Order: sequence, then structure tokens, then C-alpha cells
Amino acid sequence: MRKRHWIDRKNRKCPDCNKIIYYTRKDSFDRAVGNNAVCKSCAQVDRKLAMETIEKMKQPKSRVHKKNISQGMTLWWQERKEQESLRYKEFKWDRLDGTN
Repeated sequence: MRKRHWIDRKNRKCPDCNKIIYYTRKDSFDRAVGNNAVCKSCAQVDRKLAMETIEKMKQPKSRVHKKNISQGMTLWWQERKEQESLRYKEFKWDRLDGTN
């Protein structure tokens, strides 16, 4: 595959802060122009609320919360075990009846 040159289209300005963004590939440049993408620093500023949420999620869980999670998982596994046993019984009876 031959290398294509596009000398004048390697950089553009961020729509928020007018900082120059440099691109090494034409397809990534075209995608950024089409999506009106911002620079990494502006994108990080917009994520402030999400980062606070992530920090909140990193904090250790309370004992009550852990207990609720444990009970929920136990119920889920019990239901799954019951479904598997019912499916096995149906399969076993089908084999005995010869309707396989």
C-alpha cells in the first residue's frame, strides 16, 4: 500500500479553546472534523462529574450494602440451579419416554 501525503491537513484548532490538535492519519482527522471533536484537555474538563462519580464508587462499600449484594447473588444462583434441575428432569423424562 503506498503512502498518501496530505501536507496541509495535519492539524486543526479545538472548537472550544482554539488549541492546535495534530493528527498523523487522515481518517482520524476526517472523523474528528465530522464529529467536531475537542482536544483531550477540553474532553477531560467535561468529564469532571463522571470522575467524581468514579471516585465515589472507589470508596469501600458498607456492610449492609455488601450483605444485600451477597443475598442477591445467592438468590440468582439458587434460581439458576432450579432452572437447570428442571431442564435436566425434562430431558431425563423425554429420554425415558422415547420422544427424543
